Amino acid sequence: MIKITVEIIPFGFEELKRKVGIMTIVNDGTGTKKRGNYNYSMSTGGRTWRKGRVENFPKLSGSVWNLIYRVLRGVFKDGK
Repeated sequence: MIKITVEIIPFGFEELKRKVGIMTIVNDGTGTKKRGNYNYSMSTGGRTWRKGRVENFPKLSGSVWNLIYRVLRGVFKDGK
């Protein structure tokens, strides 16, 4: 599982930080050694905001950033 936590740190003061979002990406185990299928969820304020799936991702040649990009592209495919 990949977990991304987004925090706001006002004026750089760590003691004032607050979590504003979480993304999790989970390999569902249905792919192959070379290609993976992933479920993702994004939450804000403790509530799920978006859920989806990335299929047929090239595990050996794609980086974690490529996978995150694919998630974001799926979430914002209509530009919103």
